[in-house]
Parts: sequence; structure tokens; C-alpha cells
Amino acid sequence: MKYKLSIVFLLFASTLWSQDKKEGLPISVKVITTKSYIDGAVELAGFSNSLSDEPGQVIIEIIKPKGGTDNLTTRADKKTGEYALKYTPTEMGKYKVIAYASDKKQTATAEFTVTAELDAADDEVEKLDKAVDKAMIKIEEAIQAAIATDISAPDKEQTKKELQKVKAKISEFKEAGKQIKNALVDAFLLAKKYPELNKTLAAPLGKLSSIAQEKSKELEQVEKTLGANKEKEPNICNTAYVIKESCALLSTVMNVVSKSIITIVDNILIDKGWPKALESLAPQKIEDNDKFLLTQSGKAFLSAKGSLQNLGNVSFGIGIAGDLTQHIMEQLFKKYCAEYKGPLTGDYTLEFKNNGKMYMRYKITYSAKISIYCKKTALNGSSPKLSGYIDGNVTKMEFTDDVWAVEDKSSWDVIKYLRMPAIVPSFNLGEKDPGFGVVARSIVPGSFYFPLEAQMVDGKMVIKLMPAHRELDQTLVNRSLVIVQQKNNPLSLQAEVFSYPITTARFILTRTMRMADASPTVTLDMIKKGEFTTLEKTFTRTETPADTKVDFNLKLMMSNETKD
Repeated sequence: MKYKLSIVFLLFASTLWSQDKKEGLPISVKVITTKSYIDGAVELAGFSNSLSDEPGQVIIEIIKPKGGTDNLTTRADKKTGEYALKYTPTEMGKYKVIAYASDKKQTATAEFTVTAELDAADDEVEKLDKAVDKAMIKIEEAIQAAIATDISAPDKEQTKKELQKVKAKISEFKEAGKQIKNALVDAFLLAKKYPELNKTLAAPLGKLSSIAQEKSKELEQVEKTLGANKEKEPNICNTAYVIKESCALLSTVMNVVSKSIITIVDNILIDKGWPKALESLAPQKIEDNDKFLLTQSGKAFLSAKGSLQNLGNVSFGIGIAGDLTQHIMEQLFKKYCAEYKGPLTGDYTLEFKNNGKMYMRYKITYSAKISIYCKKTALNGSSPKLSGYIDGNVTKMEFTDDVWAVEDKSSWDVIKYLRMPAIVPSFNLGEKDPGFGVVARSIVPGSFYFPLEAQMVDGKMVIKLMPAHRELDQTLVNRSLVIVQQKNNPLSLQAEVFSYPITTARFILTRTMRMADASPTVTLDMIKKGEFTTLEKTFTRTETPADTKVDFNLKLMMSNETKD
């Protein structure tokens, strides 16, 4: 029934050339900059296309708050259809953006609001400061709970020492934030007295505000990540991985922010741009106190940059909690926990037909890591219970379609037919992650993460798939752009993008391993090979409901053998 419903939906969506469809090329637009100031660049981006194989021209009309208009043009990328450009607002208030496709038939709109209050940047820096503090408090609480029981006194003491190292590095980061805020206070005073300084400050401070706001939001995920594990016993085995991921997210955020602040300071002070801007206004009218503020603010900016030079280094930023993470995973987890882990790989192919003719087909290939673990002492009991996860992503997408399998082509000439498979990384993100963590990887379309519960029973491992923490993203969509015109009527150009959403990772995994919907479990034999135990199985399945063919393939291998 699931396949039949999908077919009905796709056939309904594919009734392309009816009267209620818009003519012309599709176009989209969105505002990237979340905080905008007068004289600060606003980033715009979207998707467009063209009638030919050349990049499509995009025309942007911007209606300003006072009614005036500005017009910009750019071209979409030939391969992806994506475009991006910057606009510098000169008035306060609400702006309307209208994007026109190259044939000027379809449009897309967006809005943004500009303020002259640069001191909003100070508020966003303060919010980020508090977000870092809150994330670190949650991480520390999780670590303290994890080492409260079953951990030796020397190991507890070493863990606390590693924790203090991280807190010291965060203090260094916060000191730079303090210097930035000091610099901004003086800068705001000068900008209010000399409005022309906005041209120097607005763009970099708009970027600073946007980044601070974005990263503050990301850090909320630390609490969610740790909270998702709260129903489990807070021992080191159940908590180690979520602590590792939370530390990775905190490190990544601090690394990105540090690099951004260094760049922003350079943009403000490069070639003494700010002093020159002030001096060019009216050198003879600059009061001594203003010169003092200018000097103090410049020194504070440079001091912040100096404090962040180490944090701006990738090895430091990503590794800000590296020693702590290594201690937890290499010392505590390996010492106190038993783990069965290995690769889980597979592919899934879906093909729809209409009266025997192929309408749409896609094949996804995926790669993941599966890990199941518990305290070593638990293995001494009968039927021990374990926890775990599957963390993976799509590594390859193959796609084709033919809308003429369901549409009458006799009245149309095809001008352009462009198939656009969903863009996915070509490798397992977890295997090549330099330390960003699963949360950072989750922004990539095509990634998925499932918690697991397991139990050993009579030489077998019964594994239950729990609700996903991360599913295949809705943006993971295959698309086809079809442009046609009526025969003998070149003015009747019509275009449409067909979108084919991908099914869920849960459906793929449960269906492949023949798990029941109500209780998705799979049972694997535990094979002793010397001193180690392995679990491995290959699943192959084909289903052929009416006009549909679905192929499932999956292979998993786990072992408690440690491979450093």
C-alpha cells in the first residue's frame, strides 16, 4: 500500500501542463544575512535556470523602505542552478526583494529589515557568551554524573583535571569576547557622532551579529543531545558518546566564531581603514576625546584578535576539548565498557512504471557505523542489556525519470530536460570527520542517526531500532526541470520542476532487515572467533507491487575486537 500511495501522489503531482500551472522558468530567493544594518551587505541567494545550457540570468529588484528601487543582475551556476549576490542597503526599514527568472515570467519574493542600531551586535555577542557558558555547564554536569559510580578515584581525578583544561580554554575565548564588547562600546559612540563610520562598521558587524546569533542557536543542541540520553542510567558507557558529540559541537562553534572574529577585526582595521575614514571626515573637527576613543577601540579589537589567534587555528579550535574527549573515549570508555562495532553499508533502489514504461527510478547507496555497548561488568549477568546507535549518510545518488511515461507528448516540443540528482557527499562523513561531531554532520542532507537498544539472549544479539534522532533531510530531493512549448506556437513556453522526495531511512532499514513496524527488531548470531566475538549478516530483498520494483541490500559487521 505504501508504494501505491506514492504512485498516486507522483502521478497527481506530474499533471504538469494543465491551466493552473505557471508558465516560465522557476525561480527562488532567500535572505542569508539574519542581522542587517545600514551600509552593511545583505546576502541573497536562490535557485534559477535557463532555456539553454548557458547559465541563467537572474534579475533582482529591491524595493526600498521609502519607495525607491535598486536593480541587480547575476547568473546562476551552470551545473547547480544556484546563485548568490550581495546588496548594501542605505535606508532603515523593511525591504522587499523580487527575483525574476531569465525569461521574466515567474518571480520569487523575500523581505528583510534594516536597522541603524549597531549596538545590536553587542547583544548578540553577549547571548553567544551565555550560550557557551550554558553548554559547558551541561557538559560538566553530564561528566560528573557519568563518573559518579563505577569509576576509580584516580580516573575521577584525571577526568576533573581534563575538564579544568577545557574551562581554562573557554575563559581565554570569553576574554576575547570581553575585548570585542569593549571595542564595540567605543565604536558605537563614535558611529553615533560620525554616522559616516557606519560604512566601515555596518558590514562586518552585520556578519558578526549573524554568526553570533546562528552559533548561539546551534549550541542549544548540546542540551538536546545530552537530554536525549537522560532516560538511560548515567554511567560512562551510556554517556561517553553524547559527551563526545557535545564537546565536538562546542569546539566547532568556538572555532568558527574565533576565525570569523579575526576576519571581522581585519575588515574593520585593515590598512587602517577605520582611522582613515574618521580622519577624512573633518580632521580639524575631531575632538581629542574622540581620538582617544578611536585608539582605545582599535586596541581592544586588536587585543581580541590576539587572544583568538590560537583559537583560530583548526587544531586548537576543533581540539579545544580534544584532550577531554580522548580521555573519556580512550581511557574511561575502553577501560570500563564493552563495545561491538563495525560498518553497516547498503543500497536501496525504487523504480516506478506506468503501463510498463519507466516513469522514475533512483538508487541510493549509504554507509554507516553501528555500535552497541554496555559496562563490562554487565556481561557477567544473564541476558545483559546494551545501548548503541547507527550513524550514517547517503554516499551516492543515481536518478533518472521520464515524465512522458505519464503525460501526452504529442502537443509539445521539448526545449530542455534537465535531471538534477540530490547532491550528497561521496564518502562516509563519520569516517572522515576531523572532530566536528554528529551534530555538525547533521546539516548535510542525506545523513541519519538512530539510537539502538539491544540484549544478549542465548548466544544471540537482539537489536531494536529506536525512533530516529536524525532522518534523511526533506531537502534530499531528486528534481527534473522540463521546459516545453506547444507545437507551432513558440510563445507558449512552459516550465516546471518535478520533485521526487526520498523515502525515510527508517523505512529502508526496517524493510531491508524485515523488522516488524510495531517492534523493529533484528536478531543476529554471536560467533566466537578466538577471544573475540563477531556479528555479521547480509540482507537482500526485492519487492514488486504493481508497476513498482524495489530492491534492498544491506550488510553489517560488528566485532568487539579493538582496532586502533
